[in-house]
Amino acid sequence: VAKVLLDKNSPFLKSIIVNKGSKDNIKIGMAVLDGVYLVGKIVEVNYSTSRVLLISDLNSKVPVILEPGNIQSIMTGTGQKSGKIQYLKKDILLNDNDRIVFTSGSGGIFKAGIPIGKLFSDNKIEYFSDLSQLAFVKLVAFEKINN
Repeated sequence: VAKVLLDKNSPFLKSIIVNKGSKDNIKIGMAVLDGVYLVGKIVEVNYSTSRVLLISDLNSKVPVILEPGNIQSIMTGTGQKSGKIQYLKKDILLNDNDRIVFTSGSGGIFKAGIPIGKLFSDNKIEYFSDLSQLAFVKLVAFEKINN
C-alpha cells in the first residue's frame, strides 16, 4: 500500500506520485489498484517514490475483455474521467449498457480479471474508481506465465 503524494493534473499527463520506490522493491510495470479496481501502472521508479501512469492518460492502453460475451479489445485513456474502447471487430454490437470491462491478461502486463469499469453504448468506459480522489493505492506485481 502506498500513499499518493502528488497528483499531476495537467490536461495531457494523468499521473500520480506515490511514496514507495526501489527501496521498497517497486518495479516498473507493476499494477496499481484502488481496492480491487485497476487505476494504473508504475512507469518510473526512484529510491523513495514512484510515478504511476493512470488509465485515464492519453498514452494508456490496456488489453481488456468485455463481459458478458468474452469480447477482446483495447481500452485507451482519453485524458478525461472516462476511457474508450478501440479495435473492436466490426460485426460486434455494443448496444447494451450491461457490459463490465476487465483486464484480459493479454500482453502479460496485468493479470486477467481485474475490474476497470462499465461500458456504455458510445464505447465509453466509466471507471469504477474516481481517479481524481486517490489517497492510497495498492502496488501489485504479477508473475508472467510462460507457455
